[in-house]
Amino acid sequence: MTEKERKPLLNSDSVVLVTGGAKGITAQCAIRLAETGRCKFILVGRSNAEGDDPSWADGADSREVLQKRAAAFYMEKGEKVSPKDLARAVKDVISRREIRATLNAIKQQGGQAIYISTDVTDEKAFAGKVREAENEFGGVTGVIHGAGNLADKLIENKTEEDFNLVVGTKVKGLRSVINCIDPQKLDFLVLFSSVAGLFGNMGQADYALANEVLNKSAHILKRSLPNCQVISINWGPWDAGMVSPQLKKYFESRDIPMIKTEDGVEILNSEITGGEHLSPQVMVGSQLFGQHEISINDNRPVTIRRQIRLEDNPFALQHEIGSNPVLPATCAASWLVDACEASFPGYLFHRMEDFKVLKGVTIQDDPVDYEMKLEKQRAADGTLTIEATVTSQGKGGRRLFRYSGTVTLTRSIPAAPIHPRIGFENLQATGGSRFYSDGTLFHGPIFQGIQKAAFMDERRVVTEVMLPPIPRRIQGQFPAETVNPYIYDAVVQSLLLWSQENYSAPCLPSRLKEWVNYRTVPFGIPVWAELNVTYHNEYAAAGDILVVGDDGREYFHFVGLEGTISQQLNRYIGKKSEPEKSG
Repeated sequence: MTEKERKPLLNSDSVVLVTGGAKGITAQCAIRLAETGRCKFILVGRSNAEGDDPSWADGADSREVLQKRAAAFYMEKGEKVSPKDLARAVKDVISRREIRATLNAIKQQGGQAIYISTDVTDEKAFAGKVREAENEFGGVTGVIHGAGNLADKLIENKTEEDFNLVVGTKVKGLRSVINCIDPQKLDFLVLFSSVAGLFGNMGQADYALANEVLNKSAHILKRSLPNCQVISINWGPWDAGMVSPQLKKYFESRDIPMIKTEDGVEILNSEITGGEHLSPQVMVGSQLFGQHEISINDNRPVTIRRQIRLEDNPFALQHEIGSNPVLPATCAASWLVDACEASFPGYLFHRMEDFKVLKGVTIQDDPVDYEMKLEKQRAADGTLTIEATVTSQGKGGRRLFRYSGTVTLTRSIPAAPIHPRIGFENLQATGGSRFYSDGTLFHGPIFQGIQKAAFMDERRVVTEVMLPPIPRRIQGQFPAETVNPYIYDAVVQSLLLWSQENYSAPCLPSRLKEWVNYRTVPFGIPVWAELNVTYHNEYAAAGDILVVGDDGREYFHFVGLEGTISQQLNRYIGKKSEPEKSG
């Protein structure tokens, strides 16, 4: 199914359950989604929306005027009211008005909404109210779990009640949601997490814990709900919601940018409607410390050590040359990318230059120690350039260089270019399965991504590439996240196809001059790849590859992809190869 044919996750048949959804940020998100999908909403909150405003609230709009009116009313009646009770009465009026305004705004945008007042941590009561709403609207097809509470204190001052309030609302609330609906019918499940779960924040030990539980829950739920778009959004600080005026001043004093409400709402809309995510966890906005406070990895190299063994990486058994499970070059490249992004929070991968396979990795039963070194080279205009090198120790303590590349990270990825559509019109295309079955390509089933291929002329090959989702446990230590190394490997296979067609010999990638990445290629979506060979002889070939979607919007492109052509590899790869004898 193409991107155009895929049914939108948000449509007029959608029934969206939103916790914490009738006021504040989540309410604004629901209003925007109503505009997009004209759908139905079950909004959940603890505030009571029933009843009319008291007489003293008539014509009063601001909190200050409401407080004065309420105080005068009770004084005139001769009733003594504590400041706390007075504030609660004013808050109730404001809450009812905001809930009514949210319901009206959703209706004006073409949607429908029910508000239910209940505590999301009370699973029994919550389930009963949701079932009543489902009887009216139909079964829930989407969830936004936005409920949350704060009780900011230093950890030594926190109480059990603080912990239960903060952690319970997010964690018990998620359990209540999952248990009261049919998760298998969900099209999407969005969890409102926080960057506090990633970076921590003073006074928010419980809040950080709660949000990190949501993050890990998203990964678990993604595996158990393969047909559901599961996203845990780690929001940076907003300029609204639970951010008080005092907290705003604090953020401003530390040069911490906040998410504008209209921007955050639009981002959520895009996350739900913009296509499948490979990773269920995303970060939006800024970390909770100022740019001038970031010293991590700025003045010293980062060293990351990793053991790699066959048991932890089942995919390697389907990428064997002869009897040797070999790490795909695309997995090695994604290793560099993921390490750079993890080491420099807040930055995103956009470009890699001069990636080299110096001495590839054969994955063995016994673990082998590898060391990656990251050295920041330049920092300017919102970008970082990092030199990445992977080595291991050989016999006699000799250092073996495995891979290297220069990675560029940026704060914001530019818009992807649009290209003329690539297709098979007027071309004689061959089904991709033939190349795998006859030995032209050596790849096992999970790497068999070429669906069709056409040789346009002696230097150009067009392929349609698509891979169904690969279970996370099979991906091992090289998961598809910012980049999808398994689909990238299928794209690179076009160079091997070309060399087999023109030299009757395999060609394995050895170097890449430049790789520019705009967006992630998801599993299950066909993409088009065009290889243009720029240089070749009987020992080597080089070419450029452009990868786009059905609409011509670019995913990524390679410039100067080089491969080594070897007749000797015909023993293992190719139509003329003989099966290896055991023993």
